[in-house]
Amino acid sequence: MRFRIAKYHPTFPKAFRMVFTHNFNVRVIIKDDFVKKDGTSPLYLYVSIDGEWIRIPMKLAWPPAFFDKAAGKLKPRQPKDKDQVDYTLIINAEAAKVNEIFKTYRLQERALTIQQLEKDFYEFNNRLCFLRYWAKESAERVKRKKIERATYNCHQASLNKFNAFWIREVEKKLKKKPAPAATSEDRFPYPLPFTQLTGKLLENFTAYCKTVHENDPVTIAKNLRDIKTYINRAVVDKYVFENPFKNFKFKFTESLPHAHTEAELVALLDLYNQGQAPEHWRKVLQYYLYSCFTGLRISDIVLMNHSNLSEPGWLVLTPFKTRRFGKVVRIPLHSICQSFITSAEGQLFDTFSEPYTNRILKKIGSHLNIPFKMTTHTARHTFGTLFIELGGDVVTLKDYMGHSKLETTMKYIHISEKRKKEKINVFDKLFKDN
Repeated sequence: MRFRIAKYHPTFPKAFRMVFTHNFNVRVIIKDDFVKKDGTSPLYLYVSIDGEWIRIPMKLAWPPAFFDKAAGKLKPRQPKDKDQVDYTLIINAEAAKVNEIFKTYRLQERALTIQQLEKDFYEFNNRLCFLRYWAKESAERVKRKKIERATYNCHQASLNKFNAFWIREVEKKLKKKPAPAATSEDRFPYPLPFTQLTGKLLENFTAYCKTVHENDPVTIAKNLRDIKTYINRAVVDKYVFENPFKNFKFKFTESLPHAHTEAELVALLDLYNQGQAPEHWRKVLQYYLYSCFTGLRISDIVLMNHSNLSEPGWLVLTPFKTRRFGKVVRIPLHSICQSFITSAEGQLFDTFSEPYTNRILKKIGSHLNIPFKMTTHTARHTFGTLFIELGGDVVTLKDYMGHSKLETTMKYIHISEKRKKEKINVFDKLFKDN
């Protein structure tokens, strides 16, 4: 195929743009100067742009006597030659990739070099499949230190869930039984084309999160934000598709977070102090309870060092989440905090990963009959809520928790008010026997 495409030089104003042309050619060739023992020679796609060319190996071979060089086509070796039909389909599919790349650059009025075309060809599956693009782009971002490893891990968790959903959707249509867990080699067994990213697909994913994973609205919103992040990055990278978030909005009323009551906190302290809990439970409780009395996020707990305790009675840190602003937070320490620290120097705590910590906290919560799912962030909510309930003021709490806006801290007022209102239900006991 030969094309002659007009292009405008990008440095010229629109009114005075000068025109130059791209001569583009793609065809199938055979390297008949090399013949294998079976009498076949390798096939290539020959691609040229403005006189520069590359040969892309097809990983196919065909007898030179049955190749039409002028037309660049395979000739059947015998009537109803199935291999000739199959090989032709494969070659056409590969040639279509080259043409798709060329068309994309032409529609976007971008210059295309032979080097860029070769790069895009070998990364075509990434360009074709949103899931592969997400995986590759997130890996590059963490490698370039554009995102932290913890952020990358969260993005991968959302990607894995979205991929599992897509596998389920495809196999439902194919009426196949669910496939076993994918290995690293076939992580994305069913490509998700950018053109199939629609508002309806996001609606179905939302329903999947609710029914299959029993996710709460906050978790679903987080997954959707991660999807939107890489859709927006694809738009910036000049991928041509309709942004599904134009016609999709996930609306929900964010519920108040869970926080421990005084009685639950005492039960957790007893479990830690009695020494009867498994050692890995006590290890988790050690830094979980420290967070309950300081309000630290897990991202700060893992970084806490004895140098953060240089001022007697104070914990001084620059929170990891807001480190780019350079704001220093000073938190006064209750005397009980020292009892959770067993190290003499270096890191304050030897922590597990956050997912593993959350699994242990779930078991601890079940053991103590705590009526909600405990996570690492529950400790921070507990500090904020009990501080208010025990007489602290919201402005001081805002400083201790490192919030930039008072509105963020106000949720602990709302939690406290809600719990006060619930306490009126103690009168229900008067009517149980009536």
